[in-house]
Amino acid sequence: MKYSDYFIESLVELGYTHCFFVGGGNVMHLLESARTRMECVAVVHEVSAGIAAEYFNVANRGKGKRAFAMVTAGPGITNLSTAIGGAWLESRELLVVGGQARTDFLSHPEVRQIGHQQIDGRSIVEPMSKLSMTVTEPLGLNELKNVTDFSRSGRKGPVFLEICLDITAMEVDKNALNAAPEHIKRVEPKIPTQFSSDEATKFTELLKKSSRPLFLVGGGLDFQAFVKLLPQLSQLGIPVATTWNAVDYLDFDHPLYAGRPNTYGMRWANGVIQQADLVITLGARLGLQQTGFAWQEFAPVGNVVRIELDSNELGLDQPKSFMNINMDAATGLTALLEVVKDGKLTSDYSTWRSFIGELRKELPVVEKATFQYPGFTNPFEFVEQLGGLLNSDDRVVACSSGGAYTTMMQVFAQKQGQLLTNNKGLASMGYGLAGAIGTALENPAKRTVLVEGDGGFAQNLSELGTVQNRALNLKIFIFSNKGYASIRVSQKAYFAGAYIGCDAETGVGLPDWAKAFDAYGIPSVEISGSLIENMEALGLLRSDGPAAFIVNVHPDQSFLPKITSRISSDGKMKSNPIHLMDPQLDEITAQRIFRFLPDSLKG
Repeated sequence: MKYSDYFIESLVELGYTHCFFVGGGNVMHLLESARTRMECVAVVHEVSAGIAAEYFNVANRGKGKRAFAMVTAGPGITNLSTAIGGAWLESRELLVVGGQARTDFLSHPEVRQIGHQQIDGRSIVEPMSKLSMTVTEPLGLNELKNVTDFSRSGRKGPVFLEICLDITAMEVDKNALNAAPEHIKRVEPKIPTQFSSDEATKFTELLKKSSRPLFLVGGGLDFQAFVKLLPQLSQLGIPVATTWNAVDYLDFDHPLYAGRPNTYGMRWANGVIQQADLVITLGARLGLQQTGFAWQEFAPVGNVVRIELDSNELGLDQPKSFMNINMDAATGLTALLEVVKDGKLTSDYSTWRSFIGELRKELPVVEKATFQYPGFTNPFEFVEQLGGLLNSDDRVVACSSGGAYTTMMQVFAQKQGQLLTNNKGLASMGYGLAGAIGTALENPAKRTVLVEGDGGFAQNLSELGTVQNRALNLKIFIFSNKGYASIRVSQKAYFAGAYIGCDAETGVGLPDWAKAFDAYGIPSVEISGSLIENMEALGLLRSDGPAAFIVNVHPDQSFLPKITSRISSDGKMKSNPIHLMDPQLDEITAQRIFRFLPDSLKG
């Protein structure tokens, strides 16, 4: 049989059901083999293939279906490399299959190009992938299983296989390849599967002394494992905050929910994590977006215990941790709950949970300062209304960066059962539509909702053709503020309004959105004001098939609260810790809600 047939049949056996692709000469055999063996989804641009496959896998959550991306050599992989970078930073499974010139053309590395579209794709993506290899001889099933499992084992990440054209067309012996061993055994570093006695003792003592403990759950904690352990967590009674990659793990109204702390997080959630006397992180990287740029003042009155799979993250030690436990987050949480049970802890955290409830009431997610422009939509009220209208089985994609994304993370009230996904590590514009396509195709029977800014959406709007062709049940909400609002805000704040490349007047050309959607046969409606009072919009939201909503937001709309800087005692500029967000709280309110902080940190 032809190797391309063997390769695709092997992927099917390994659980791959969907291929997102842009065709090309160097993958023509692979595409012909995939055509009748799996669902092949043609996209307009190669980067969309990678993004859609990533989001498909996120939406499936390990329930049996997997997707991969396939592109041709040269521009295929250079165009798709942004998707690989995004999956790398978010630690997500992604298999990318790329084409390459014939093997005999690869024997002259000193020559810039011999074969058609020949470029070293492997080296391009190697720094941002778990594995990047050029396939110059057929890989058997065992090796392919090892390679693909590597993408989703340990700390997940992308894997790239560029396969030479002549290899894909080669005749091979299926039985011999099935029996062939792995060429190279790829294994994750060995890590403990249970606490040491010293770790168990130290943790138990910490918890016994704590009256305000908090879990911070990140995407490194497997979703299914979290759901399975939630009854035990609920019995323990310790509040749970989430990072943006775990935003949908817990219902917004769950008794344990402690919000989404972040530099652009919920003000009340930032107040919670800063006043906790014990912060236990589970698969949550503590980068600067999470801790704030004043990372030395993260959790200033608490001990930080980190349970993290990646020892490199623990080695950073920023912020300072009391304990670092190198362990898979799900395994660590299971071990932690066993320690607690064996320790016969009798602590009651009801007072702490009541205080968190007070913060939620005192600091609502929609603040008065967020809106100043009658005749336009208040984006914060819009997100609040949208959350109330959506069902518990809807899929929600919040992208890519800027005001639309920030507002969703600060305000959206997720329901248990909803999928809410994003890609903020790379923060690339243009992610939203492709990500929503992958999400929608994972389960076409469910409604997918995309919230994206107009600048980000414009960078990949050609994929509206894919939406229309597939008649996806996708609702597209665009925050239309006539350009790159976040860039405009920065230029206004730091360069006295010396604007460039942020709107039509300074060089950014965006379409008439209603006409653009009409060109693809997608119905649309404008929203200038309240969503819940717009009957046409509500009708489209409930309809089958694709629909678009152009949400008119003023170009100068502020997105508050946010972290700013202050003048320190030595006269230097210093970033505020995450609980001191603009606009500043009045002194009486600050004293009341920051009661567990020293006066020097109350603002």
